[in-house]
Amino acid sequence: MGKNQNMREDKGQVITFHQSGRFFYEKGMRALRRHDVDEAIRYLQRAAEIEPEPFILCELAAALAEAGSYHESNQVLQDVLRAHPKMEECYFYMADNYANLGLFYQAKKYARQYLDVTKQEEYVEDALELLDIIAEEESGDEIEGEDELILLQERANAHIRNGQLEEAVFILHSIIKQYPEFWAAYNNLAIVRFQLGDVKDALRIAEEVLERNPGNLHALCNSLIFLYSIGEIEQVNKLAAGLEHVYPMMVEQRFKLGTTLATIGRYEDAYRWLKLLKRYGYEGDFSFYYWLAYTAYKTGDQATADKVWKQVVEMYPDRAGKEPWHLAEEHHEDAHLLLKHLEDAFEGEQSLEGKLMGLYFINKVDLPERIGLLFAYIQQEEPVLSQMARYLFLEASGKQVPKELQEFRNCVEAAEALYNRNEPDQFVEDCLWLLFKVFADSYQHQSFKNAAGWAAAVEYITRSTQKRNMTQAEIGHIYNISISTLRKYVQTVKQLGR
Repeated sequence: MGKNQNMREDKGQVITFHQSGRFFYEKGMRALRRHDVDEAIRYLQRAAEIEPEPFILCELAAALAEAGSYHESNQVLQDVLRAHPKMEECYFYMADNYANLGLFYQAKKYARQYLDVTKQEEYVEDALELLDIIAEEESGDEIEGEDELILLQERANAHIRNGQLEEAVFILHSIIKQYPEFWAAYNNLAIVRFQLGDVKDALRIAEEVLERNPGNLHALCNSLIFLYSIGEIEQVNKLAAGLEHVYPMMVEQRFKLGTTLATIGRYEDAYRWLKLLKRYGYEGDFSFYYWLAYTAYKTGDQATADKVWKQVVEMYPDRAGKEPWHLAEEHHEDAHLLLKHLEDAFEGEQSLEGKLMGLYFINKVDLPERIGLLFAYIQQEEPVLSQMARYLFLEASGKQVPKELQEFRNCVEAAEALYNRNEPDQFVEDCLWLLFKVFADSYQHQSFKNAAGWAAAVEYITRSTQKRNMTQAEIGHIYNISISTLRKYVQTVKQLGR
């Protein structure tokens, strides 16, 4: 985000501070009526933060359930019951969520609890019908154990979606210990280890799965991504050639294969699988439509690419004009040359601040290939470089960013504020150089939460050094901060930059 956007957000917070939870609740309900579940969840979460009323929380739980986030939905419902024990319908909602997860033991428990406590009897028939359905589905004495496995897996997935990767690792290890042949847990653990930057361990886990469960498609696809990220092109080509003859029957496996092949640039094969999924009525998340549109474009099917992206814009209006091939159409060759130039400059740079600035500029190149490059840089030995690359990779690939990378997000927001200043390129680079130097030296013990404060101080000091003076009042006005705040950050930057 740039400075102007930051300032708009800051001002927006001042305005919306006085708005009630009802305002966001109504916006959330309108989004639900439009079937825009993601937007509804965002507004309802905001409403619940301001006014955690039970009716708002129940609608939030319903929206989460509609999005398939049944575990998160039940967490909200449990919060409602703790604060409002008489909200008896929450027991039925939870039973329904557990049934959708296939956790019949828990579904029966909460359906029966609802029947025991209900006075309004609004969902009695539904609860009884749910119990009948569960009775038909149950077989044998293994249901409770299977429920526990699925529940643990869902908790691990929830942690992964929320960027809580270390918590996910703990649960996945627990699953593997209890269920040593539950391969999905191994595959998820490999992905998490990869996202944490440990490609070596991620590859080890994938290899273990393939040794014990030869032909496991998810493990094969994971290995392909991991090898691609570290530039093992010969092994990538060999493994990808083997996957050309694989014909998965399950929809989930076809999606995995299609997106994996797209990620490594095998667009023809990727498009074949993704187009087949679409033909059979598959409706995936944003990543499915992104890769379907992009592979259609890359294989010359511009009409399908445009049609699919139109669907994306209908679901996500903020994606209008942001087709993944947009920049490539206009500056394809220049963009690739720029990315190669930045890669070479990064490799030749010796200073930490120079390498940090290099990572920042690499992420500015609007090409999908930059994501693979950021993958590779997660292996940097210097922690500050590895973690910055990891943050930029997660952000660029639309994944959740864990809390431990928050300072890197703050630093990038400060960099954006400087980058978007209407100043000569060399002056902006000088500002960024100072910002990244201060960050590299102090990020482990210094908070960078006030992005505008840091950016303003860096610009003020850089101007003073180059005799391009502006008063503190002028700089403060540009960044929408007070003179006293600017003075405080100027002193801090001077001390850290010595």
